[in-house]
Amino acid sequence: MPILCADIPRLPGLESICLVAGLRGSQITVRWPYVAEDETLGPWLRGGELIFITGINQRRSEQNLQQLIREAVEHKAAGIVILTGSEFIRSIPASVKAVANELGFALFEQPYSLPMVQVTEVISNAIVQDNLIGQSTRLFLTRLINGYADTPELIHLRAADLGLSDSRPYAVLALRLKGFSQRLSRDDPADQWRFIHERALLGEQLTELLMRRGIDWPVLEYEQDLLAIWPTTAAHSPALSDELTQALERLKPELEVFTGVSDLQPGLSSIAKAAEQARHAVQFAVQQDQALFFYDQLGIARLFDAIPQRSVLAQFCQQQLGSLCFARDPRSTMLKETLSQFMNYFGNQQQAAESLGIHRNTLSHRLKRIEQLIDCPLNDPFARLNLQSALLIEQILFQHHNIES
Repeated sequence: MPILCADIPRLPGLESICLVAGLRGSQITVRWPYVAEDETLGPWLRGGELIFITGINQRRSEQNLQQLIREAVEHKAAGIVILTGSEFIRSIPASVKAVANELGFALFEQPYSLPMVQVTEVISNAIVQDNLIGQSTRLFLTRLINGYADTPELIHLRAADLGLSDSRPYAVLALRLKGFSQRLSRDDPADQWRFIHERALLGEQLTELLMRRGIDWPVLEYEQDLLAIWPTTAAHSPALSDELTQALERLKPELEVFTGVSDLQPGLSSIAKAAEQARHAVQFAVQQDQALFFYDQLGIARLFDAIPQRSVLAQFCQQQLGSLCFARDPRSTMLKETLSQFMNYFGNQQQAAESLGIHRNTLSHRLKRIEQLIDCPLNDPFARLNLQSALLIEQILFQHHNIES
């Protein structure tokens, strides 16, 4: 587990460090200790630092300490530790504590008698050790997701060695930012950088969400998706949709995220299967423009997905959809969306037109064009059944192409 601000006084030898304000910020992860000797902090911060203020080389007024807290919050530092004693900073002013409480920023007090070299060594060693364990955990889980074969007993023992509790059933979540492939394929480096930053931010928020719920599994990166293990109970599974909806609402609203959810699995030996299910589900979430999609919602699509001979499925799609099959140009995509909505509303043109936000005459014109392209009347119920199946199979084949490529 990451080292949090709240963990600092619990580390061996650091018991004399006390949290004196900003309790709400005590769950922030500490990336590294930093001893500040300049009047300001901004130019030297990268985020996640636990800042130590000694007052030895800089006289620190009450106003300056208040300003340091505001700068630290602005630059996303983890917390501030102020050293107090008889020589430099005698005590932490009440107004400084008030600012920390107001901003929800962790503020600690450390006696000068506690050597800084000891403090930084203990914290640095704890962070390095946590990083090494975290890397081992990610490697272990990544190998399992990629189909690394081992017995359930050995997997359980390895999980226990890493401090992971795998005694509860779990689902795997696959989260994908809206427009992942399109935005990364653009030539605009600034837009690509913003998107990569958003993905990193999503990973941080997801990690914090898991930590708040006492879930000690790390967030994994797998191609275009972020994967998270969500422990639950078999008895609780009917309410899992509501639970995940409420939890995911805590993610920043400006991040448009699709989430796919696997079936419940009993142990880590099934994690490769669960990850594949979650990634299938998130692909359908993207295609259906649905924020949360469960694998068991796929219904008959699970049967098509299980057919190993993809060429047979592709041939069926081509027979039913004609030139529209596998076409991704804007016009073909628009016509297939029109066809899908028309069939979703059981051939009711008025409802289909309203769902598409177009005039009924426009819908009628599109449907005639579709009939010409597929060479099949849309008033035939068996033809509509085949077309619905073809559109569903096409999504599955697109999904496998995206995952494998």
